[in-house]
Amino acid sequence: MSFSSDIKDELCRLQNEKPCCNFSELAGMLRAGLSVRKIGKNYTLSFITEHAMVSRLIYSRMKEFVPDCVEISGEKTTRFKRHVVYRLNFRKILKMHKGLELLHSIGMNINLSEGEIIYTDFQLQDRCCIRAYLRGGFLAVGSVTSPDKSYHVELSFTNDSISSEYMKYMEYFELKPKSLVRNNNSVVYMKEGQDIVDFLNIINAHNALLEMENIRILKDMRNQVNRIVNCETANLGKIVDASVKQVECIKLLDRTIGIENLPINLKEIARLRLENPEASMSELGKMLNPELSKSGVNHRMRRLQKMADDLAK
Repeated sequence: MSFSSDIKDELCRLQNEKPCCNFSELAGMLRAGLSVRKIGKNYTLSFITEHAMVSRLIYSRMKEFVPDCVEISGEKTTRFKRHVVYRLNFRKILKMHKGLELLHSIGMNINLSEGEIIYTDFQLQDRCCIRAYLRGGFLAVGSVTSPDKSYHVELSFTNDSISSEYMKYMEYFELKPKSLVRNNNSVVYMKEGQDIVDFLNIINAHNALLEMENIRILKDMRNQVNRIVNCETANLGKIVDASVKQVECIKLLDRTIGIENLPINLKEIARLRLENPEASMSELGKMLNPELSKSGVNHRMRRLQKMADDLAK
């Protein structure tokens, strides 16, 4: 099961507390997912989904408003992988007075002879109904990439006005959706992890939200550990490079004038560096008696470096 499928399973099991939210959720599904398709010489009104629980939810919800107006069927397909596609046929609804009233109430006028759907504005005022509408749209045409891979949620609409309407209701909750055109569809998407978490909270996908937050925490911890390791590795590299140069300088001084002939403070630090090539400046300072600060050790090393440079010239 994919992350998107798990989310849709969770949403399909939700029970709306108010009838108005049931209506708004259904409106979101139908406005986003209903399409006119040509089969043979005739047009038909249908809703197609690869998710079994979504097809059952629409079927049962339609029975509440207009009984016996939808026929459901499943067909196997081998596209990408073997699975079942569920088709809900709405051709009967266009012959029912209550069916036409329902479609008009959600801002849909169907012209089968021309093979088109004409949308009118669908206004929602209550916060709970806007949540339900967004949930319905996601159930119809939405998907979320597994947060293990990347942060990405998108909804692919066949109509520009519906995508604009959906973005307007997302922005009502201060989300920041973006849009693009792909294969003649208007795609609404978000790529920021926090926006996706907020969206899941708005549509009441709380289990998916918790799972995503856990994954985000683990990814942040891994990234932090990687940054620390990279920083430590870089610091170790600098220490090793500096130590190699210092040891070469001290060996040059030893071959030419001899370490024993250096001033006592320089002789002491030179011997410690030869005996401890892997130690940092701070560690060398702590080995001295009395202890010396990192800057003090660095000052003595620079004096040794200058003496070696003068000899090399």
